Amino acid sequence: MDKQITHGWEQSESLELPKRFENAENVCVVGMGGSALGSDFISAAFGGSLSAPIYIVNDYIIPAWVGKNTLVILSSYSGNTEEVVAAAEEVLGKTDLVAVVTSGGKLGDWAEKNSIPAVVIDPKHNPSGQPRIGIGYGIVGQMVILAKAGLLSVTKEDVQSMALQMKRSHAEYGDAAEEDKNKAKQLAQNIKESLVVLMTAEHTTGAGHIFQNQLHETSKQLAVNFKLPELNHHLLEGMSHPKAVIEKMVCVLVSSELYNKRNQKRIEVTKEVLEKQDICTEVFVPMGKTALEQAVDVVMFASYTTFYLAMLNNINPAEIPWVDYFKEQMK
Repeated sequence: MDKQITHGWEQSESLELPKRFENAENVCVVGMGGSALGSDFISAAFGGSLSAPIYIVNDYIIPAWVGKNTLVILSSYSGNTEEVVAAAEEVLGKTDLVAVVTSGGKLGDWAEKNSIPAVVIDPKHNPSGQPRIGIGYGIVGQMVILAKAGLLSVTKEDVQSMALQMKRSHAEYGDAAEEDKNKAKQLAQNIKESLVVLMTAEHTTGAGHIFQNQLHETSKQLAVNFKLPELNHHLLEGMSHPKAVIEKMVCVLVSSELYNKRNQKRIEVTKEVLEKQDICTEVFVPMGKTALEQAVDVVMFASYTTFYLAMLNNINPAEIPWVDYFKEQMK
């Protein structure tokens, strides 16, 4: 994934946005599945430096609140995601602050026809062709658009830092790392045949969403994702029934010394409450000195964990037969 990050930056840093994009006051990202994961990652990992809120729309319709000062990013890895293509048809009537992230397809053609600024990905470092496995391209493409619009401060050094952290993560979680020292291999073993409940906070919440998505598509295993502190206000009371489900559940808490002190304590107390209810818990502490590096490490940890879990589940991690079947029936 480090190659995706650096290659994506090289492809997109030359993007030029008209001066009017500096008028953006909020951001609407339209994307589905893996194509929407980048904006969730950015919103969480760069939460302290973003100068405008990001709203993610997973639907056909552009929200009514989108107006002339809204930057709309249409994100579709293939360029043929029907919800995003449908949204493109109506967006120009609401704002002219529109940009695209895609590898081509109908959305790429639409952007060219309408002279819409676009980051057109050449995904040579994602031979699988799956958006979730090409997440590095999506993250960088959207980062560059936000930076060029003056909404996010990001430099080549930030990108290099992300790529370097990915290399460190690869050394830690990659297949060459022995299982007794490999946290990704260990977690895959511990969550096999379980309902995975992910619990994240602050800068790791976007990475938590990516983790959930990859558990579904890569491992073909059910997972849910909750955020602290919100989950403490309801979820802990829902851990009693149905008994058959609770017994098959593993809660994975992502902790960090960079969290707000109260959230650090919430992680500890949440773990205590779960264990008092005899619920299996795992705690993962990401590597990295900054929020961005830690968010990147969670993504890498998730990618390796879900791949190893796919092997344990004896399934092909690249194929998505039910999603493909569904799309075929929708034609």
